Parts: sequence; structure tokens; C-alpha cells
Amino acid sequence: MYSASSGDERLDRRYAWAEAALKDGDPQAAIDILDQTLAENYGFTAAWHLYGLAQETLGHNEEAATAWRQCLDLDPNDHVGAKLDLARIGALPAEQATSENFSGALFDGYAERFDSHLVGTLQYQAPALLKEALARHCEQADHPLHFGTVLDLGCGTGLMGEAIREETDFLAGCDLSPRMIAKAQAKTREGGGPLYDKLATAGLTAFLASRPDASADLIIAADVFVYLGDLAPCFHQSARVLKAGGLLAFTVQSHGGEGITVGQDRRFAHAEAWVREALVDAGLKPASVEPQSTRVDRGQPVPGLLIIAERR
Repeated sequence: MYSASSGDERLDRRYAWAEAALKDGDPQAAIDILDQTLAENYGFTAAWHLYGLAQETLGHNEEAATAWRQCLDLDPNDHVGAKLDLARIGALPAEQATSENFSGALFDGYAERFDSHLVGTLQYQAPALLKEALARHCEQADHPLHFGTVLDLGCGTGLMGEAIREETDFLAGCDLSPRMIAKAQAKTREGGGPLYDKLATAGLTAFLASRPDASADLIIAADVFVYLGDLAPCFHQSARVLKAGGLLAFTVQSHGGEGITVGQDRRFAHAEAWVREALVDAGLKPASVEPQSTRVDRGQPVPGLLIIAERR
């Protein structure tokens, strides 16, 4: 089982010193400390990851990539997100960089402050924006804003569920983080009863794969695909699970180039053309594609797309 500790308090203290040195702007000092640390414990995965970050700061991308590949040798399940860092520097195709173990651990540690940080600090608006887009789509289609079965992918603590619950008969959610699921489980709907009718600790595509054919009216993914590189398997499963005319509504982080990239924020960004093509290949028709930022980062709106696709 992966552990962030070396199992030796002395080496863990050295790791903390190296981390502080890097944070204080002295990557060479961090490398010097980590060289000694790894000489004593070659299998200290977290130290290899930090070593890579320090080498990257110095502009030594080849050395950084070697360190992050060592992380993957030691921990093939990638709890430190080494694949994301390799993709950031162009040493791994972004499509291959998804790391569910890293995402699950990240959000487990984030669960307690998730709502306040996301809504307050990052001005997160994805649930409200998706609901507004769905309302516009339904109005244009002369369809009531109401759905029988809704699947909330990467539901987190339930912010999207809270936004869409009144328009839903049956609401199911999934998330990789058990602590996030526990938070969502504790929430109740207006008038009593649990917010979600069903919750599962699972990855997006695995959760969809467990659902019957043509069983959902709406699948929704609010600011979740930023943690998934290749969306094609998820799109194909969504098309299978949706009823004819059912909707897939989601947000992505976008960029002006081609294909998929991993940014400095370690999130995936998908080009509009790539998303459109992947949806069509899966049997989903892009009904609405809007440039829309769902949050800010370092005071700047993060470029994104808000998309509604229909099962053909």
C-alpha cells in the first residue's frame, strides 16, 4: 500500500526541509537534501516526486521526467500524480495521464473545506451555469425542465445535486473520494429525505459501465472532466446509458490549441474540436457549445466550455 512517508522520521524530516527549500525558491538546496535522502531510501516515492519538481524548476526537464518515471516504477497506481507531471512537460501523451488514485486521494484531503473553498475562493459556478443551460435547451426543445433519472458524475459533496434535485425524480451520484461521498450522503433535500437516491464510490466510466442500457434521462458532469484525459470511453458509456433524446451536460477546461493538454494546474484542458469529434464518434450530437468559465484561478477566469449533447 502506498504511503507518503518513508517510514523513517529522520528521512521524513529531511523531506520536509527539501519541500520548504523548494517553496522558498531554492530548488538546488532541495535537490541536495533529496540526494542524501534517496541515497538512504531509494524507494521513497514522494521524495522522487519532489526531486522531479525541483529539477523542473531548474529547467532540467529530462531529469524531472526520470524522477517521475521512477515514481511510477515504485508506485504503478500513481498516488502522487506523476503521470500528470510527465504530461505537463510533454513526456507523456495527455490521453494516458489520467490518475484516478491521485484524484481520489486529492479530494479525500479536500473534502472538509471543499464547498467553502470552491464556492468562495474559486467562485465556482458550474452547477448554476449547467442548470441555466439545461433550462435554455429544454425551452428551445419545448420540453419541461424535468428529468426522470439523473446521473451526477464526480458528484463531490453534492453541489450539482443540490442545484438539480427539484427537477429530478431519481438522482444517483458517483465519486472517487469516499470522504466526498460521505459529505454528499449527509445532505438532505428540501422537505426531507436524502439528497441522492443512490451514491457510489467509483470512477466515472466504471460507474457508467455498471448502469443498464437506455436507463438515464440526463448525465451531468460539473467541472469533473478536468481530471480525465481521454473522455472517449466516458462518452461511449454515456451514449449507451442514455435513453434516445437523453442529454449529457458537462463542463471542460479548454485551450486554443489542438487535442488534450495538461496545464500547470495539473488539470486537463480539451480543445473544442476534439470534444465535438469525440461526442459525434460516440453517437452524441453537440446541441449546445458555449465558451464559459466556471471558476477563477489566481484571480483570472479559467477558459472553459459548457456543453450539452443529445443521444441520437
